[in-house]
Amino acid sequence: MHLSTHYYIISLSERSNALFEAFRDTIIDIRNGGFPVEPPQAPNSVDSIVREERLREVLRIVDRHFGDSYRQDPLRLVVVGEREMQDIFESVTAHRNAIIGRVEGDYSTTSLHDLGKITWPVVREAVSGLVDEAMRELEIATKARRAVCGLPAVSQLAIAGARGTLLVEDDYHMRGSIQRTPQSLEISREVDVMEEMDDAVDMVIEKVLESGGNVVFAPSGSLRTSKNIVLLLRKPEDAR
Repeated sequence: MHLSTHYYIISLSERSNALFEAFRDTIIDIRNGGFPVEPPQAPNSVDSIVREERLREVLRIVDRHFGDSYRQDPLRLVVVGEREMQDIFESVTAHRNAIIGRVEGDYSTTSLHDLGKITWPVVREAVSGLVDEAMRELEIATKARRAVCGLPAVSQLAIAGARGTLLVEDDYHMRGSIQRTPQSLEISREVDVMEEMDDAVDMVIEKVLESGGNVVFAPSGSLRTSKNIVLLLRKPEDAR
């Protein structure tokens, strides 16, 4: 399973436990498959051992419901919650290998917009390689004619399964989808409502990762001469 800009978030708290699906910093609340999981009200006098066991049982349910979604679409996972909740979840989950990152704190009442701004940097860091090294490789690849620039050209190679390292500016987006024409591929500004993603750049990122390539997010403006996105091919002939 490759790292991806498409991922799950589990938000843990003693009040409610929620599952989200995210594309970069855009989040969708999943309200089916047993979510949200709300613990039964505990009496104020419950001792710490009983309380912990109650939480452990609730988080087993959370993990079981998450497993249903994970089997259908095995994406990476970011776990959000207070340290105690994270530790208990870690002790009961059967999906430890799916966890790409953690954010400590109770964000159960945080807006989806703000939660995306909190979790996306965690995923971006995991997906990204070293920017400085990638920029040096860009210079070498350009001289060796292994650098393909611009979204239309990069998308054509990505969909064809070409392997390599994708450099893309962190804030580069193109609303629309990638469509085939008889001669080539083009970026359509019309969004297909049946598609999960309405960002053509994210679609290219997914294709590169699916093919076993790497993705590096570069600072805004750093790839201006490369049209904001560039694929560094492993072999020059892959560009043909």
